[in-house]
Amino acid sequence: MASNEHSSLDDSQLHVPKGFSTASNTTLLTKNSSGSLEWQDDALRTTHFVRVGGVIGGVRAASQFAPAYAGGSYHLWSTVVTDPTVDAQEAIAQAQLYCVRDGYINSFSGLVGGTSGQTVSFRVYKGTPSDESSASIDLTQLGDTASEVLGGETTVDFFGTTSLGSSATFSAGDVIIVTIAPATGATTTARFNATMEVVYTS
Repeated sequence: MASNEHSSLDDSQLHVPKGFSTASNTTLLTKNSSGSLEWQDDALRTTHFVRVGGVIGGVRAASQFAPAYAGGSYHLWSTVVTDPTVDAQEAIAQAQLYCVRDGYINSFSGLVGGTSGQTVSFRVYKGTPSDESSASIDLTQLGDTASEVLGGETTVDFFGTTSLGSSATFSAGDVIIVTIAPATGATTTARFNATMEVVYTS
């Protein structure tokens, strides 16, 4: 029997997989649909999907609203978002995500329905709270504003934010706040269900 079987070699004598030296960082070796080995972006293990949904019920203000995580009413988007926030604790109630690592928002899209003829808009913001601080938090919008004219209580409309991706970055310790806003002060009810795709880079 050979004395240099692969299973008996020291780690220092083992070679890396084919194509390793030219493969980009943060990629992994996979078998593609053609049956060939291929180095691909490791997006699957670095991507996180966050469900964002709720309702604004009969509001009469062209303000940006976020959730109120209190009293079991977390689906009711009833607190007004200001920039900067009124105080630091607003981030606790209004944020959909506390970022534990660096990354970016790759996409935000979903479904919305509500008062016929009324326009609502969606925005994604990031902010940076400070430990043991009550200071207000400056918000930075990520991507463009997504607007949709509602088709009525029985109609579903699609919406999606553009200009997101690798430039829509956040840092560990940031919070992400999504808002929904009627275009006018006319009475508006809207229900929505959306997905935010988050990609971590560290």
